[in-house]
Amino acid sequence: MNMKRSWAGLASAAGLTSLVLLVGCTPMVTGQMAEGGINAAKSAFGALSPTTAGADERQRRIQASLNKVNVGDDIDPLLEEMGEAPREKSGNAQGYTCYEFPSVYSSTESAVLMALNGKVVFYGNSRCTEEMNVNNFRAGGKYVGGGAVQSSQGVSSGGNGGY
Repeated sequence: MNMKRSWAGLASAAGLTSLVLLVGCTPMVTGQMAEGGINAAKSAFGALSPTTAGADERQRRIQASLNKVNVGDDIDPLLEEMGEAPREKSGNAQGYTCYEFPSVYSSTESAVLMALNGKVVFYGNSRCTEEMNVNNFRAGGKYVGGGAVQSSQGVSSGGNGGY
């Protein structure tokens, strides 16, 4: 009878130890499985979306063009160098024109060129809806006075010096 009790106790101890290990390791194993699933999904979606950061020739071409832009440059040669028409082009009564190229910095981040009288006054990571906001053209706005502004790529010279 003592032998049956010791086997029962040993089996209980082994079961309890297994349960503790299972409960203790489950979050780690689950986390690894979840991370593996997320990585697989990212790979799959990245393969389907050619606009993930730097993934396609279009992005590299437009980014390279934007890296050469300076405030005050003529807009027409830059637009030709982009190799495609902007997806959005808008203008306002103050004479500004905004050119937006979607999915340049990532699948959700667009590149924008703003021009006044055919010259670049802003370039960088933005949207035309943000740049053409009426508050940018009121007193204290970043385009008041027609001067150049700071781009999201760095500080550009001239005008009111930034936002």
